[in-house]
Amino acid sequence: MNIIVGATGQVGSHLINRLLENGALAVAVVRAPGKVKNTKIKVRQADLFVTSQVVKAFKGGTTAFLLTPENPTSNDIIGDTKKIVENYRRAVEVNGIKRIVCLSSIGAHIEGKTGNLTMSRLLEQGFSGLNIEKIFVRPSYYFSNWLGYYDTIEQYGVLPTFFPDGLKISMHSPLDLANFLADILTKTSQTETNKVYELVGQEKYSSLDIANAFSSLLGKEVFTQSIPSDKWKETLMSVGFTENTANNMVDMTQAVIDGLTVPEFPNETIALKTTIDNYLKGQLRK
Repeated sequence: MNIIVGATGQVGSHLINRLLENGALAVAVVRAPGKVKNTKIKVRQADLFVTSQVVKAFKGGTTAFLLTPENPTSNDIIGDTKKIVENYRRAVEVNGIKRIVCLSSIGAHIEGKTGNLTMSRLLEQGFSGLNIEKIFVRPSYYFSNWLGYYDTIEQYGVLPTFFPDGLKISMHSPLDLANFLADILTKTSQTETNKVYELVGQEKYSSLDIANAFSSLLGKEVFTQSIPSDKWKETLMSVGFTENTANNMVDMTQAVIDGLTVPEFPNETIALKTTIDNYLKGQLRK
């Protein structure tokens, strides 16, 4: 049975639906069960900070899908991650989980001041020494990150960006990622104890490319507005980030610009299929 953490998120919700479609046994572990809209999904409630609840929620599982917390209101997001990963490990050990599939990030192998990428690094390192199958899936930048600017784009024809206009980075659809994860979870166990999959898009895109994709879809000119680095923190805090989570996001953004968020195994990356144009068409039809 698959234990799925984060089943109400954009990746987790699609993942668990795909597993059910494939006839796989899956249980969604969530803090707020009411957010799970699909009544066919078996749900267990757990606060990931409470060890006993996490252990109980993992009972009967053979495989666990795990991820790091996304909480812009945290005052210690790295400390929160360490606690949650400790609880994951305890639940895996107590319940005899045989395989874990962890949603990490490209760049997780890098040690240093990388902000949110440090959370992925902690997740990967949190199960060292355990004699279980460990699969780490490292995606690149999500297309969906740009949808948060849609109202501004539609109203003003402006796409804000923290990146230099011409900086091209790997991006892909989170739905492709969820489909990839579903395939991994439904496969039989592998012989390797540790396996890393690094996922990229069909091509790299810049902020200008994204603006042009919106422009084509909306039938109007869309311009980029690059936010200077000395305004990043202020901008993030104005939309609800704490100083702590803003600092981590700033550090990760700088790591991307500095070219640190690159695959550890560049000759083994897997390219996901959806283009930015097709992704936006699918999302904006909804």
